[in-house]
Amino acid sequence: MSVPSVALVGTSGYGRRHLEQLLAWQGEGLLRLAALVDLTFDAETRRLVDKADLQLLPTLDGLAVDLTVVATPPHTHFALAEQVLRSGSALYLEKPPVPLLSQLDALRAIEPRRRAEVGFQQARAVVERVESLLPEVGEVERITGHGCLSRPDSYYTRSPWAGAWYVDGEAVFDGVLFNPLAHVVHTALTLARRIDASWRPESVEADLYSVHDITGDDTGVLRIRSSHGPVVVAVGTTAADVVRPPAITVHGTRGRITVPHQGDAHPLLEALKNVDGTPDPLIDLDAVRPFVSVVNQAVAAGEPVRIHRTTGISDLVERVVDTGNLFAELGSGWARRPARRVDREATK
Repeated sequence: MSVPSVALVGTSGYGRRHLEQLLAWQGEGLLRLAALVDLTFDAETRRLVDKADLQLLPTLDGLAVDLTVVATPPHTHFALAEQVLRSGSALYLEKPPVPLLSQLDALRAIEPRRRAEVGFQQARAVVERVESLLPEVGEVERITGHGCLSRPDSYYTRSPWAGAWYVDGEAVFDGVLFNPLAHVVHTALTLARRIDASWRPESVEADLYSVHDITGDDTGVLRIRSSHGPVVVAVGTTAADVVRPPAITVHGTRGRITVPHQGDAHPLLEALKNVDGTPDPLIDLDAVRPFVSVVNQAVAAGEPVRIHRTTGISDLVERVVDTGNLFAELGSGWARRPARRVDREATK
């Protein structure tokens, strides 16, 4: 049986990691890398594929492959994903999926001819690990996705969209919980729905700040409530004074558990093995709707507050994990603005 042909759209940033992995899998005979698509190809990309038999293309136009991996800036995802879905190729769309809920719903309205998934890394492995430990905590009251990352200023000066909510009026939403820590937010929301199938993100309280010189946020807390099921909290920073890896913490009536957000499964590999198969229901286009809805509600709450670089952010993140409170409720000194709440109806 022939191996699937693959195109990679986007070869810098996270796309470079995909390129290296795809080349390794090609060496194992798992796929045929047929094309790279990008506006430009730097010297390192050309070196990596120097002896590979593939096309370097500026667009997807006319390209026919079994699977297309899209690893481009968030605000380009919608147009590319729509083109891929209409072409008949399977789609692996790097996270975050798309900025706007209207864009996601437009993609969901297209009947996919092949597998379509979003690259929320390790979602299934983490969800299943957490679920195996839930008997220890009793009835689940709160789920928190959290992480403390440290990014230099150069991380945000590498491109016009980095750290921005909008570029030339176009939605990007490159916030700390919307992109660098999007995977833990999605997993926390997924767990809430697994615990109570009627769980919906009915209201979002957003407490967002920026330490770096950016127009978006790099430090923030979201508290998400539903009429049914647990409260979900997401908290994180890319301005950490102490780095703490992403994790999921669950509080229940009998205690708490914390599970690192990592695992052995690689969803892209699963997609490669069966491009015509049923997508993983934890990361298909329907499954990511709560995440995109929460992002839209958080942005609707208002722009982030600019603060000076400060120590103690990582400890404050831990206090949020412990208490479920927002920064502004913990008396941090710099987080004085009352959090703003947006109900789901406000985003329609």
